[in-house]
Amino acid sequence: MTRLTEIKYDKETKTYYFNHSGGFHPITKKRIQKKRKGIPILKDAKQLLKKIMIEVEEEKKTTFDLNMNFGKYAQKWFEDKTIRLRPSTIVNYREQFEYNIIPYLGKFKIKEINEAVLQEYVNRLARERNLSAATIRTAYGIVAEILKKVSKQSTFNYNVVNDVSRPVDNKIVRSWDEEDIRAFLNARNVLLNLTRNYIGLEIQIQTGIRMGEVLGLRWRDVNFEAKTITIRQTLAKINEKGSYGLVPEVKTHTSYRTISIPEMLCESLKNHKAMIEKEKRIVGNDYKNYDLIVCSKTGNWVHPNNYRRSFNVTRDALNLPKLRCHDLRHTHATFLIGILKFNPRIVQERLGHARITTTLKTYTHVLPAMDAEVSKKLDQSFGKV
Repeated sequence: MTRLTEIKYDKETKTYYFNHSGGFHPITKKRIQKKRKGIPILKDAKQLLKKIMIEVEEEKKTTFDLNMNFGKYAQKWFEDKTIRLRPSTIVNYREQFEYNIIPYLGKFKIKEINEAVLQEYVNRLARERNLSAATIRTAYGIVAEILKKVSKQSTFNYNVVNDVSRPVDNKIVRSWDEEDIRAFLNARNVLLNLTRNYIGLEIQIQTGIRMGEVLGLRWRDVNFEAKTITIRQTLAKINEKGSYGLVPEVKTHTSYRTISIPEMLCESLKNHKAMIEKEKRIVGNDYKNYDLIVCSKTGNWVHPNNYRRSFNVTRDALNLPKLRCHDLRHTHATFLIGILKFNPRIVQERLGHARITTTLKTYTHVLPAMDAEVSKKLDQSFGKV
């Protein structure tokens, strides 16, 4: 008797998820499992489960042709996957396919793809295109995902994917030190023509949230009594042309999160809200009431390019080291781990990383200082025993 798949509710993310077991594939003899998570509505979860159950049964009946052209299969794989991707992610995937995948692997038959072919592919991306390690790993990750699905439907040996050498991303995370942070947070007291977008920059450096998240943050997402903000909406690309708009969703299910904020940020938000309310009264019916914290004088959302420009002007006016706007996020995390000695797990939750390994890998440069602190505290505790 086949066991029914149960749709479960995640209280932390307030979304539904399931793990459907479709038995074993008749050709590959591999277990077929389909996991889905982060589904906001139960009705949608039921419909998705029904669709996947049908797909699994069709997959069992399909005889996979290893003579198929990789490019053709990859394009079909991409079309199917776009249903579950955010518009901004679709744009990134399409660029990877167009420039970094199809021109190199598109003409190969799937059965011809082996370790040597994949290694030469990686080498060419590094040698001919001079791409960064991160970009190469992203492109290869997509290829690996495609071949993993192939291996589930055929006798293709997926082990060849893991045997390929890929460049290591040695990029060093840049951040401000404690003195720089103090200078930046003191901007209201020293700069006369301070940008109205400074409130967003304050939020970022004190919470570590992403730029898209702060540009989508609304007043309804702020709880002044509990001193928290909740990430529910982002400003992101909404179509393949790269146009921006407000999206009622976040990057991953772990990006839905509630973050505590300090009293000083609460005070800044209250002052900014008073300014917004005054602008609403002046503009009247023409005001775009998106309820945004970072917005224009008429209530509209702020384009990322304009927001970055605001950061650059503020940074230079304060004579601070030249970091990117995104590095405010790194500065927050580095300060928490390296200076305040917070557990990386807490930092992971504030940043919205799906995996703790992402946090540890990104901020590995501050971990030795924590290790030295451990030895110091051990000496303090047991040095005189």
